Amino acid sequence: MAAPAFDFKPIAGAKSYRFTVTSADGATQTFEAPEPFQPLTPIWASVPVGTVQLRVEGLQQRGGAFVGLAGERKFHRAAVFHGPYGQPVRPYGESAAAALSGLIHEKFVQHWRTTGRPDPSYALYRYSAKLIGSLLTGCSLYATQTPRPADADDALEIGRRAADYLLSISGPAGTPMEYCPPTYHDAKPTERENDHWTMLISPAEAGQGYLDLHDVMPDEKYLRAAERIATTYGKLQLPSGTWPLKVDNRTGQPIAEVLLIPSVVISFLDRLVTQYHFAAGRPTLDRAVRWMMENPVRTFNWQAQFDDAKVRGAYQNLSKHEACEFAGYLFRHASEAPRNTPLAEEILRFAEDQFVVWEHPPELGQQGRMRPENWFTPCSLEQYAMFEPISGSSAFMIMTFVRGFQATGNRLYLAKAESLGNALTTAQQYHHGRYPTRMVKEDAAYWANSTVNTIRAMKMLAGTQPGSR
Repeated sequence: MAAPAFDFKPIAGAKSYRFTVTSADGATQTFEAPEPFQPLTPIWASVPVGTVQLRVEGLQQRGGAFVGLAGERKFHRAAVFHGPYGQPVRPYGESAAAALSGLIHEKFVQHWRTTGRPDPSYALYRYSAKLIGSLLTGCSLYATQTPRPADADDALEIGRRAADYLLSISGPAGTPMEYCPPTYHDAKPTERENDHWTMLISPAEAGQGYLDLHDVMPDEKYLRAAERIATTYGKLQLPSGTWPLKVDNRTGQPIAEVLLIPSVVISFLDRLVTQYHFAAGRPTLDRAVRWMMENPVRTFNWQAQFDDAKVRGAYQNLSKHEACEFAGYLFRHASEAPRNTPLAEEILRFAEDQFVVWEHPPELGQQGRMRPENWFTPCSLEQYAMFEPISGSSAFMIMTFVRGFQATGNRLYLAKAESLGNALTTAQQYHHGRYPTRMVKEDAAYWANSTVNTIRAMKMLAGTQPGSR
């Protein structure tokens, strides 16, 4: 959305550079600049949305003879927000309630109530901390609805059994990952997943689920479980303030030269410290926040950190999940430091610029069901390595836009959140009450954690509407 600049290198003998932008309709625009890495600001406002071809040529002097090619690049010029877009098919709160009821009554969820174990037909349970942790949140949300569902206690029993199972497979006391639920369980070993590996985002994801369950059906067992996870984070924290992204849970040693972006860990620790007065977590939290300020907030190396994705190097695969999560933290703490709000807004601009599609999805060679004409827009993309519209990604953007609105009063943030929410209700209607994981007309996989995240976002959005409490 914003005018880009490309890292083209200067050419010997060139005193000026001619930038030529060719749009999808064949129209060209040019300007000259003293360096080959100048942003496309002079013509950007008049470049139409769609595929763009850029050519930068070195010249002997301004308007002079051609010296050499500095670089070429093909990219998508994204649409800026021209909303609001659409209307909600049903009120946001009703939409969330329908999706939540559908989830709780899925066979692979009800299976917990009768067996106390994951349904083997739902293969995604192998991402145990993330999937089961999100289920605890879903059961808690279901039971706290008004009016209270007739089977609310059944949902809480599902949550209790799932939580107890997660506790039973957590790291034993005295091991490097003691008390931490595993990232993978009963997974077929690949370059991406292995039962001997733990991604350090996972224990915090499960910990949030324990706290959600404890809030609804108070049980010290689940609060203590969350506190023990926080204590292990304190033991494993690096001097820098963060953690390795992935470790061998038998030794605690890193298995990749990549660090965790601890946004989710910060949210988890912040909740323990502020809501539950867990003072022992404060030093760990403060060190992690300091690391964030000194690293991705400064460098914008918001590396994707997904347990089902290959680990890549700096800037090779960015995402907005961690960026949105930390921007939300800064918005929540806006009153504590003058810089928190402008920093959060800048992070939010990055996330929107790189990952939100307001209209006209990019043509990236997608085939079949992922063709752009099959997308529900507006939507949000997940990560560079999977540049696809995901409902849970829209949820991250909605929650951060709502936090931005609450912190600043800027109604543009609310309009953007509502536009994303409107598209979710349209996709939900098309998919018979489900939020599809991918925001397309034909969606195969159903990730429960994505659905729970979307439900949370839509309930949060519902709380901003007139008459809400």
